[in-house]
Amino acid sequence: MKFSLAPTPIQADLLQWIAANPGAQIESQKSNTLWALEQRRLVKRSMPILENGTQAQTAVLTDQGKYYLKHGRHPEEVEQEAQRAARDPETAKTAPTDGADLIRRLTAAGGTLTVHDPGVVTRGRWTKAFYEAVNRNDVPTGHKLRLAGRERGDLKLRLVDLEQEAPPPPPPAVDVPTELTRPHPLISATRKALGRSRTGVADTRGHQGVVPIYVSRPLVDRALRIMQGLLTAAEQRGYDVDARMRPALRARDEPMAELVITIKGHSFPLEICERTSKQPHEPTPRELRDAERQPTWMRHRIPKYDNVLDGRLMIDAPGHNGSHGYRQYDCSDGARWTLESRLGHLLAAIEARADLAEEQRIKAARAEEDRKQRWYEVIDQAHQKLIHDHRLKALEQQLDDWRTASEIRTLSEAVRERSDGAISDATAEWLRWAAAHADSIDPIRNGVALPPDPRPSRQNLEPYIGTQGTYDYPWPFKSQ
Repeated sequence: MKFSLAPTPIQADLLQWIAANPGAQIESQKSNTLWALEQRRLVKRSMPILENGTQAQTAVLTDQGKYYLKHGRHPEEVEQEAQRAARDPETAKTAPTDGADLIRRLTAAGGTLTVHDPGVVTRGRWTKAFYEAVNRNDVPTGHKLRLAGRERGDLKLRLVDLEQEAPPPPPPAVDVPTELTRPHPLISATRKALGRSRTGVADTRGHQGVVPIYVSRPLVDRALRIMQGLLTAAEQRGYDVDARMRPALRARDEPMAELVITIKGHSFPLEICERTSKQPHEPTPRELRDAERQPTWMRHRIPKYDNVLDGRLMIDAPGHNGSHGYRQYDCSDGARWTLESRLGHLLAAIEARADLAEEQRIKAARAEEDRKQRWYEVIDQAHQKLIHDHRLKALEQQLDDWRTASEIRTLSEAVRERSDGAISDATAEWLRWAAAHADSIDPIRNGVALPPDPRPSRQNLEPYIGTQGTYDYPWPFKSQ
């Protein structure tokens, strides 16, 4: 994956610390930051084994790291910029002369042009042509000219047909009631599971048949009203809504509840929870005492921050709250909106994922059907090849038998001619047996006919199938 060679502020702080303490042991909590510096070739990391048998991590600056600390820029970025500047005068000559020229080029290219990381002069000429096309009305009627990458990176220009680029449909309307006068059965079950307590944290994630909630008690009513609106809107659109227990991912985990919205046979779990914010952690006396007893390299185990519930509600997939994983769909209170106003967007996002999942299912089913069809074609070709080889083998055997019978008769004639009629009884007996054997194997005397086809068993066809497995799909031949 392409990333900036320049380190982030946190990475730069660690780089300066390594420069001041070369070869010193680095805390394990900074492993990711150290790895990022190593990927940028700014440090060289080593993992020595300490006397107590544990593994530490140390690092020293590379030449690139020393250059960065001295000049504030990564040497490879400096080299790339120098190369870009060197070819800039030549690439600038290829830029469009005016707005009309830019439109002609875009039209010929199908409406999209990309200039890969141009220099300053080249970028300026392309940008100038863009503004000339806009200000001098060179853009065709019903189209719009768009530009991305004015300052850095790739320069991308698009000529968009406004009729084809229809605006996205508005999100579905979700009404959140002001009071729970006729609650959904799941909401009623959740209220019953919560009880009447007014303090502490409301947590129903371990209950079955309820909406999973993890919020402060004062926010329970609002959370239930929000879920009432979402459940009602989902069922009005014809979706199935249910509450179930999610199996534990690990042996030490417990099953967790999840609310599931099923669209086109695809289930999407949800839970409502309260967001958290970081606050400095105040070490307890016990933590301080334990830290004093531990070696220096283990003292980082006292957390620096606490995650404190901050009053903002969020709906997302269970297990994603507070994690660094990608959230497939979520919405929450923000600085400019409330969770209630984003429920329609959440439902639209789930519907979009349902459409995508259905497309992928259909595509996978078609691919599986194609694989199955190709498999049966391979089996049929293998069957035909088996029959062909069997018949060829039978024909070759008949030819061998016919040649053998002819050679036996020739031998018998030669023996009789050489003996001039004086044949002993033993020789005569042997010649009679040879003649009978020749007659028994001669296909011409016995009649030539098409041999019966071999049995199309898995064992017989396996040499002809190649990499295809004989048990991938139901066998097309009966009792084989």
